[in-house]
Amino acid sequence: MDYSLYFLAHHGILGQKWGIRRYQNPDGSLTERGRRRLEKQDAKWARKNYNKAYKSSYKQIKKPMARADREIQSQVKMWNADGSLSRSYINAFNQRLAGLMNQTESSLVSPSGRVVRWVAKRGELGVQMALASSDYDMSQVKSGIWEGGRVGYSKRKIKTI
Repeated sequence: MDYSLYFLAHHGILGQKWGIRRYQNPDGSLTERGRRRLEKQDAKWARKNYNKAYKSSYKQIKKPMARADREIQSQVKMWNADGSLSRSYINAFNQRLAGLMNQTESSLVSPSGRVVRWVAKRGELGVQMALASSDYDMSQVKSGIWEGGRVGYSKRKIKTI
């Protein structure tokens, strides 16, 4: 077999690096595009793992939450005149639920290294998942404020200082 007919040809640009994405600066910090990419990964991870994380956390706090619910009912009026749950009961219940769930959920970490925290919803029963970096002020997470300045229970932005 005559191998002189076969040759290797390259049609790329001289010095071009294949497969390299510029998500990091040379010093290791993320570019704006890299931060957006990480946010996108975290959002996808949160959507995928929300139900599993919620069920595992809630399973651990079911009994303490039942005691807390009876305590809240003794302190706050539960029902409105029209038969709906009162706003003060909903907020107290959600704050207690988020507090107990945050005590149990300490090992769950997103792909970017952020930790999972639970934020009380406003106006309806339940909590939402928030991802916070380890150096983030957790008192803001308790208030329902996410990292980008977005309030956890609405789409409006708040001013961060």
